[in-house]
Amino acid sequence: MRRGRLNQEYLEVAMNIETTSGEGAALTERPSSPVILVADDEPVNLSLIKRRLEWEAYAVLTAHDGDEAVEKAQKFLPDLIILDVMMPIMDGLQACRKLKDIPATREIPIIFLSALDDIETKVSGLMLGANDYISKPFRVEELIARVRVAIRLKREREELRRSAEEAQLRAEAAREMSMSDSLTGLRNRYGLQRALQREYAETRRYHRPLSCLMIDIDYFKEINDTCGHAAGDTALMQTARILVDAVRGSDVVCRYGGDEFLVLTPETNLEGVAALGEKIRLTAASRLFGDGERVFELTLSIGAAELLPDESSHEMLARADTALYNAKQAGRNRIASAE
Repeated sequence: MRRGRLNQEYLEVAMNIETTSGEGAALTERPSSPVILVADDEPVNLSLIKRRLEWEAYAVLTAHDGDEAVEKAQKFLPDLIILDVMMPIMDGLQACRKLKDIPATREIPIIFLSALDDIETKVSGLMLGANDYISKPFRVEELIARVRVAIRLKREREELRRSAEEAQLRAEAAREMSMSDSLTGLRNRYGLQRALQREYAETRRYHRPLSCLMIDIDYFKEINDTCGHAAGDTALMQTARILVDAVRGSDVVCRYGGDEFLVLTPETNLEGVAALGEKIRLTAASRLFGDGERVFELTLSIGAAELLPDESSHEMLARADTALYNAKQAGRNRIASAE
């Protein structure tokens, strides 16, 4: 009784799919059982195969020639296609070739049915990408067994693909986390190195400027000692926000370490990056940091440098760091440019 009810349900689904007015509903309510498209120009064969597959609880679509099979395959994306080789308008081999050229249907497995039992036809079908070839006349049990194998292999491939995609997403997320500072969300030094390699290569290739800012919070240790480490963390996050808000989308902002930040600015000369540094310095000097219970002022010291024609990117960073040291030595809360 249970199999009879299942057959009736899938027969109704198949009838809905075959009815033009019901195609949209069938697509939105796709059966959980595999959908098989059968193409054969002989009505008796088509009816026999359709009934036997429905008895196995498959949902079945039918087509009477290769052109109709290609059209329905694109529309319904079945789990398996069974193609008769000899059909009018477009034969099974031509239909297979076309289906394998269409990205949406390329991965759908295909089984050929044919009265042609010569090796050349079989080889041609398999070379076109078909998964199996059954010669007519055939035993229904053999067809069902091969259908089961094709469906199982398709589902295993899909599961492997899903697993690979999930693994790739996890790897990308882990890589992104490894390049980010957990407190501020900015790139860390590893993330900076990746960006620096890319921007340095682009700069040399297209002969365009590249500059950077080395930024340090003045007297940050005193903030931690006086207001506590939680307030210091808040100040770091607020400083990071000032930097992100001040730069362009193409610039790279990094927490270089401790209370030190670095901004990498492609296509910007020393004058431009110094102006950006001054804007950042003034923004920090004009606001309060901390939270509602404990607020305080802080200032930034900044060193600016532009990549020279014959130096490496790390030499540019070293000169920016020297400029930062000079800014601190000169009294802090100022910007100094590298020579």
